[in-house]
Amino acid sequence: MKAMTMLEVGEIRTRGLGQQVQDLVLKLSDYLQLVKFKLSALVIITVGLGYLLALRNHWSVVLSHFALTLLGTFLVAGAANAFNQILERDVDALMNRTRNRPLPSGRMSLLEGFIAALLMAFSGLTILVLVANWKAAAMAAAALTIYVFAYTPLKRRSEFCTIVGAISGAIPPMIGWVAVRNEVGLEALVLFAIQFLWQFPHFWAIAWLYRNDYQLAGFQILPMRGEPNSVTRQTVHYTIATVLVSAYPILMVQEKAVFALGVFLLGAWFISAALKFHRFKSQKSAKVLLSVADAYLPLVLMLWILAKRLGV
Repeated sequence: MKAMTMLEVGEIRTRGLGQQVQDLVLKLSDYLQLVKFKLSALVIITVGLGYLLALRNHWSVVLSHFALTLLGTFLVAGAANAFNQILERDVDALMNRTRNRPLPSGRMSLLEGFIAALLMAFSGLTILVLVANWKAAAMAAAALTIYVFAYTPLKRRSEFCTIVGAISGAIPPMIGWVAVRNEVGLEALVLFAIQFLWQFPHFWAIAWLYRNDYQLAGFQILPMRGEPNSVTRQTVHYTIATVLVSAYPILMVQEKAVFALGVFLLGAWFISAALKFHRFKSQKSAKVLLSVADAYLPLVLMLWILAKRLGV
């Protein structure tokens, strides 16, 4: 009888522990959604590439400095995305793509989301000030401010929100650069220009895929308001501009034939996807463009880094 009782207690404890683990996993999943983990991860990739590009002595990177710069920026990016969801929780509830997020679904309270966003912003900026420099922290703060207080409210008011959002989204690679150099050089500005222009085909492909949801939410984004042919034509124009700016390192002495060939092939791939989007104006062509855009940016920046380090 005693053994049976102990076994039952053990089973109850096991079930209780299993439930706790399940609850922890669900809570972690909610926080990953709150910070838009995939988007924040892409931000961190561009920060890291900007950091590596700024190194003067080949691969002499201090891993702790590099890792903490990425962590600080990730926390600020996560905070920006969390504040964005706090402000848009009502419209998120209207869209199929976002209604299951933790705030509109009710799995997370507004207070919890706000405290999490505030703590991430404070922690991330503090890390950047202490580990990198105040300029990198100021850039991260500017990106967060523009994204939350300009881009987010403009989405329901003006199609020019895309331009404002692109400014915020183009700052991260400069954060990586400034964390190393403590100054904004010409190459940092080129990084900004590449990412600024790249965001238009990237974002418009997303907006095209989810345009019905965006219409329900009342977002004033170009693919919702513009004539379809005009939208896809502008997408092609911005894609070409992105590729042309990406070729800037060819003008530098240390970047030679291999880089030029790589930029040409990547650019042809990117432009081809944009042209197909312009021609077919379909969900499939928008998905292809989005996939190509997601690959193009890190690939062209990695190619630039390799060319600079190896002189090829």
